Amino acid sequence: MTEQRDNKKSRGLLIGLLVIIGLYLIVTVVFAFIALPNTFVNGRDISFASKEEALKKPAESFAISIKGRDDRAATINLKDVDYSASIPESASLDQNPFKWPLAFAKVANDEFSFDYKIKYDENKLEKLIKTSALMANVTKPENASLKYNDGAFTIIPEVMGNMIDPNKLDAKIKEAIYNHKEEIVLEDDDYINPKVKNNSKELEKLLADGKTIEGLKLKFNFNGFDIKLEGKELVDMFDTNGTSFELNYDRLSKFIAEVADKTDTYGENRTFNATGIGKITVNPGVYGFILDQAGTIDKVYELINQRKSGEIEPVYERAAYARYDDGSDLKDSYVEVDLSRQYMWYYQDGEVVLETPIVSGLPKSTTWATNKGVGAIQSKQTNTTLKGADMNGGRYATPVSYWMPIGWDGEGFHDAPWRGGFGGGIYLSNGSHGCLNMPPAMAAKLFELVPHGLPVVVYESSTNYSPAMSY
Repeated sequence: MTEQRDNKKSRGLLIGLLVIIGLYLIVTVVFAFIALPNTFVNGRDISFASKEEALKKPAESFAISIKGRDDRAATINLKDVDYSASIPESASLDQNPFKWPLAFAKVANDEFSFDYKIKYDENKLEKLIKTSALMANVTKPENASLKYNDGAFTIIPEVMGNMIDPNKLDAKIKEAIYNHKEEIVLEDDDYINPKVKNNSKELEKLLADGKTIEGLKLKFNFNGFDIKLEGKELVDMFDTNGTSFELNYDRLSKFIAEVADKTDTYGENRTFNATGIGKITVNPGVYGFILDQAGTIDKVYELINQRKSGEIEPVYERAAYARYDDGSDLKDSYVEVDLSRQYMWYYQDGEVVLETPIVSGLPKSTTWATNKGVGAIQSKQTNTTLKGADMNGGRYATPVSYWMPIGWDGEGFHDAPWRGGFGGGIYLSNGSHGCLNMPPAMAAKLFELVPHGLPVVVYESSTNYSPAMSY
């Protein structure tokens, strides 16, 4: 009896073992076609799912949250760009189905990672990015800079702004799509940032130079004029690229042109106190100041480039004999000629040092009448020969001992020893070719006394025979 019971028990154990083995094998066969517990594909749990179907199932669409500077944010929903992602057909889930008990016991797990074959509409994505809140109403970056206010330069801090670099944003979004990242946090490098910060060495150097410039004082030495270039007016002459100051030539040229307009006297009518008559207006002539603007600008650059204050000596294209305290160029030293009275006076410091009758050019003739206006003693020559066309169409050659031209048209003072008289109405019928004929002794004395460049005022007080002097 005992032996029978033992045999029955043994058969029962064997049958139970065979059942267990059979069940194990059956389950193993099942797991040859479905995924084991704790199986993940690209982070997605596919436990107990058909392996074939799990691999064919496309990835679910998702949204990408983007957080940027100044609490600006946007969400890109990939459904809006026709997103799709599938695992390549060549992919397979290689699992050992015999380890299913371990999988159930969570002792083993399988994680598979496959590169998705991702598709989306790039044009739609680009449009979504451009129209997102991140790209709307942006504040552009601004470099730190200098500002001149209330007589001093100060540093204006940079503006960081919130203008995203579109290329970097596009790259980050695409990286998130391919790696299934649902959040992007933008860093400073993802923005277009100012290049110059308020603590930059270049800006500190620029500020130091600005402090030097704001203290510069340039004074132009024009007698009778108080012309300076300093403070804001000088600062406004400079441009800066953010690292250095450079004098703007065009603005400086405009300033110097305005100086020339104020100080040039060449080509102007003049009020003159005629001997025995009083104030009259005299035509322009070859006398006066013309500023050499380019040369004067060079003088300014010379001081500015050295960052030095100082006085600017004007450079002249033409210079008069003197400039007086009221800015004029004609005061109390000059030669005066009245063609109507046929007389001349030489004034030195307001005193007559020489006077004499003269004979001027033949009036009522556009060729020989002496020109009126303000000339100057252009030069002084002795023992020279004056040449030109005579009244009969021929040529003349007249030797003189003293020659003092006063303009550019061949007219001047000289001795006329061939004349028996001077002054009165001689010139009306026996005038010169336009020159101012003088008694020899008076011409010699004028030659001795008169300095080069002295103004010569020629006018008509009671007649109107003479044209204006060319200038």
